[in-house]
Amino acid sequence: MDGINETGPVEPAAAPITVEALDALVEQAFAKRVEIEAFNAQLTEKNKELMRLDAQITAALKDLNREDYKSRAGTVTLSTKWRVNLPQTDQDKKEFFDWLRERGIFDKFATVNSNSLNSLYMAEWEAAKKRGEGMEFSVPGIGPAKSFQGVGYYKTRKAKAE
Repeated sequence: MDGINETGPVEPAAAPITVEALDALVEQAFAKRVEIEAFNAQLTEKNKELMRLDAQITAALKDLNREDYKSRAGTVTLSTKWRVNLPQTDQDKKEFFDWLRERGIFDKFATVNSNSLNSLYMAEWEAAKKRGEGMEFSVPGIGPAKSFQGVGYYKTRKAKAE
């Protein structure tokens, strides 16, 4: 193994690859992506069907004034969950963070979205590079950026028939 990347083990190349072999690999990858897209579409549809069944079962249990029901297939139960949304505005965030600080639990509950953190880090790093400080750049509490290589897939545009 040459190492590990975010998708798993990286196999070393046994011998120089030919253009034909690379074409075959790319075709297999595109075909696999199409297969996965079709599977995900089926999965989405199955989840929608299950949500419709759940709604029907919920309505039936409520109509029968039941919290649960034992059937031949298994038992279903009604459950009630409460949820809140994240603060939506900067003012809402400030008020919430102040509330957390008052209780001494800010560090436990304040989190950072990974995509937002990476966007901020990369923007700050670019600014540091423009100032000539790229190699010394760091953000307190955040380790250095790591690079990952991956493959981008772009379908070939077919020539228009004349």
